[in-house]
Amino acid sequence: MSGKRPDLDVVVVGAGPAGSECARRLAEAGCSVLVAEEHERAGEPLHCTGIISAHAYSAFDLPPSAIQRELTSAELTSPGGITLHVDLNGSRPYVVDRSEVDLSLAGRAHQAGAYCCYGTRISGLTVDRLGVTLTGLRAGQPWEVRARAAVLATGARSPLPRQAGLADTHDVMHGAQAEVPLPSSDTMRVWLGHRLVPGGFGWAVPARAQSSRFGVLTRTRPRQALLQVAEKALPVGAWSSEPSSLATDAIRVHPIPAAPRRPTSGHRVLSVGDAAGQVKMTTGGGVYYGLLGARIAAEVLAEALARGHLGARHLSRYETLWQRLLGPEQRAGQLLRRMVSYLPDEALDQIFASAERLGLSRSIVDLLDFDWHARPSLWLIATMIAAVPDHGSRLRWLKRLLP
Repeated sequence: MSGKRPDLDVVVVGAGPAGSECARRLAEAGCSVLVAEEHERAGEPLHCTGIISAHAYSAFDLPPSAIQRELTSAELTSPGGITLHVDLNGSRPYVVDRSEVDLSLAGRAHQAGAYCCYGTRISGLTVDRLGVTLTGLRAGQPWEVRARAAVLATGARSPLPRQAGLADTHDVMHGAQAEVPLPSSDTMRVWLGHRLVPGGFGWAVPARAQSSRFGVLTRTRPRQALLQVAEKALPVGAWSSEPSSLATDAIRVHPIPAAPRRPTSGHRVLSVGDAAGQVKMTTGGGVYYGLLGARIAAEVLAEALARGHLGARHLSRYETLWQRLLGPEQRAGQLLRRMVSYLPDEALDQIFASAERLGLSRSIVDLLDFDWHARPSLWLIATMIAAVPDHGSRLRWLKRLLP
């Protein structure tokens, strides 16, 4: 089929939120769209904890029926056990059923006219003068499709972006989570500490009635870190035996981009969502940023298809636009995460103690926004540096933070 003029406008690889949203918008713009998803339906397997802001929910008209809880406050605990309490006020996020959210977005893409091929694993991609050829397996049989352009919504570890000449996904964190039958309040709990969660943090959030989700974002040993967080998150007697007895298949581990990708646009190909590194660098959350990236990708690609301008130079407008929107947020988040990773546990305890003494957890409420982290990140960096009494230590950390 290579060299043959395609009948199809776009193939979207991946039916996660970013892929489905992009497919829907392209179909609504009059493009012929096929979505290739390796699993048997959207929303499976479930990896995400499912925390989405009320603003994102409204902006993308996500299904109200998927909302399970509204978080009202957060507790941040230092390695030594110092806890700061933060009222989330107007920034209250929802804990949602991510499977239902994904199914809803995929259903909208189908209703708009996109054709969805489930159980279809794409493993090869080639680009030529007239189009893009994608090859793989469908229902266990060799399968091939050709289109004028492709959108890669493939997650953080797919080889397809590299085959298309886009950025590889080598720099990742590891997320792990599990859900347990344990009731809890509407408070999100977060734990920091290199001995507990190397290079990241752990959390526990309420989910559906009588259940809680806990997880970690870490550089190494995600399963071990998750079990350590479980021991802190769950009260004595909550386990029938030890946390280590948690069934292996109940723990979901998945890669999360640790940095944005560049380039995310090339000749006839764009990447969106995790494949483009469109995630919050502070928390690893990717639903909202992925949806924003998908909206921009669909706008740029629909116009390019209409004009017949699908070269890398024309499609580069996509990367310019999404980087303009998300780039400052991601850079500030990376800076904060880098600083926390440099601080030993004892220094984090010292900073938490200073923040508790000065009442700084109340100050951050005015800056807090669940989706946009640049202002609170920069404020936290300045506060953390100022909280360290030793001038020499401050200078050393500042030098390490500078590129």
